[in-house]
Amino acid sequence: MNNNYPQYNEGAGSSHTSNSPQRASNFPIFDQSASNSNSNVKGNELHRASDLLMAVSVCTEANFSRIADLADTAMDELIKAALDGDPLWMPQQNEEAESYYTLMDIMKMVEVGEPPSSSLLDFELFNTKSDAESNINNNTNLGFKDNQQQQQQHYLQTEFSRQTEFVKMDPLSIVGFLMDLEQWSLIFSDIVSRAAILQMWSSMGPGGTYDGTLQVMTAEFQLASPLVETRESYFGRFCKQLAPYTWGVVDISLEDLFPYPSIGFCRKPSGCLIQACPDGISKVMWVEHVEVDNRCVQPMFQPYINSGLAFGAKRWVSSLVRYCIWQTTLEAKSTSTINGDPGLVRHKSESLGTNKTQVSILQAGRLSVLKLAERMTRTFYKVVSGSKENPWMKIPIPGPHDIRVMTQKAKENDPGRPPCTSVIFATSAQVPNNPNEVFQFLRHEKSRNKWDILSFGYVITELACIINGNDSRNRVSIIQVNSSPRKVEVFYLQESYFDATGSYIVYAPVDLFAMSILLRGGNPDNVAILSSGFVVLPDNLKMNGQEIEADGSIVTVALNIVDHSITERIPFDSMVSMHRIMNETVASIKQAFQVQQF
Repeated sequence: MNNNYPQYNEGAGSSHTSNSPQRASNFPIFDQSASNSNSNVKGNELHRASDLLMAVSVCTEANFSRIADLADTAMDELIKAALDGDPLWMPQQNEEAESYYTLMDIMKMVEVGEPPSSSLLDFELFNTKSDAESNINNNTNLGFKDNQQQQQQHYLQTEFSRQTEFVKMDPLSIVGFLMDLEQWSLIFSDIVSRAAILQMWSSMGPGGTYDGTLQVMTAEFQLASPLVETRESYFGRFCKQLAPYTWGVVDISLEDLFPYPSIGFCRKPSGCLIQACPDGISKVMWVEHVEVDNRCVQPMFQPYINSGLAFGAKRWVSSLVRYCIWQTTLEAKSTSTINGDPGLVRHKSESLGTNKTQVSILQAGRLSVLKLAERMTRTFYKVVSGSKENPWMKIPIPGPHDIRVMTQKAKENDPGRPPCTSVIFATSAQVPNNPNEVFQFLRHEKSRNKWDILSFGYVITELACIINGNDSRNRVSIIQVNSSPRKVEVFYLQESYFDATGSYIVYAPVDLFAMSILLRGGNPDNVAILSSGFVVLPDNLKMNGQEIEADGSIVTVALNIVDHSITERIPFDSMVSMHRIMNETVASIKQAFQVQQF
């Protein structure tokens, strides 16, 4: 890169008898060496020295017994925190009536392995706050903790949140996703930057279910900004069928049982209860309970993180709901919509590159577009976060924003990336407009030439889009950039999604040849793309009844480009150009709202 702005890169385009963990002598131990990575990270990158020590430590029978006892106690804590006096609705076989079971009923089912009598038991409501903040490890020998650890624990603050949602998926499928490392990392790719299973004990309940399965895991949890540190933890994950039609999956940190380099984050009993409802619907009651040292959080992000939206239960459930909606979109047989106008539009591949603005996507092409968009967005989450695997460095140039930069080298035999080094630079800035307005402005193709310096003076058209769910703003779009009526400069594939915890707009340039192949149903894995985009988070938060509203926004901008001048290090001239591009992009966004409200 030189001091001139870069040009378009067209080359980148059940029974209850086995619902408690058994002793190691009665269990097969499964070697997870072949499955210690998620879909984004190689296994050898995850096996740090501490991970290896942990994997060796948990293999003994004595340590398994300690982990199993901790997990069983954590499941009881999760049940109490999730229900907290709420009645548990459960359909009964061969009965038309509905039954309502309270917390004590569920605990009785766990203890005796059978449904309770029809009479409901009275009980005193569980005090969520006092019990959730209690130490469930009182009966465990925690060993000696040095003064440094005790001092760091002094700064830990409790975050506790609970969210209930109905999702269009059966309980066994949800349990399967939570217990399968690859699927869990995929569904929650916006939260999980890396994960590994260090050890697993499984009884494999009736029908091959995960009833009684206990895993020891390590994971890093992220927020989509390089300015926010990730949260890293060792924890045990335990799955148990609590009653007919009801499952529980709980996580509990193991830092108190095994040495760990950092104690700045501790995962108290967290997870979800999942119960079946009619018509293939599941009720998911999610609890997040952690202790964390937030002293290093930048002031800009403190209100958002303290609100519980950043790493709380609402965000986990939102990701699960979004996945269910996405699966429905993938399975749908409808065609794309054109400029928001539903209906079938004729398509000829040769119309690409002309002044025609109506394109329909055949079913094969529709699937290819959606799968490429999924990879694009998942990659964006990975490259924009503050994960320890991202070697971010601060651009050493004074300015109004903290701009970070890193490089990524092309991997061998990876057709999904351009065969050259790319550079990603990103920053986060506050915008004094609510997230809905900012999201609408950034996602709309008519606004693109107001913030994209490469689109200034060009005509931007949404060639086709696929609506994702019931909200038309949530969509996958094919955007065409024309410098003249018959000259196409570039196509962009763009995905946008909005919910209460935050929103994103992710895009990547795709050249004419690759787009034509994609629309014919070609393999999306062979299309080379570099993901760029925006993350819009709520700022200036306030409560309106039971809902959290925001007057302002935190906008993270991440740009991913090819820079042929980079070899071993980033030239200073390239840093100057990136610094200018980023500052101008942020200034353009703020200026657009000063001129006109969107």
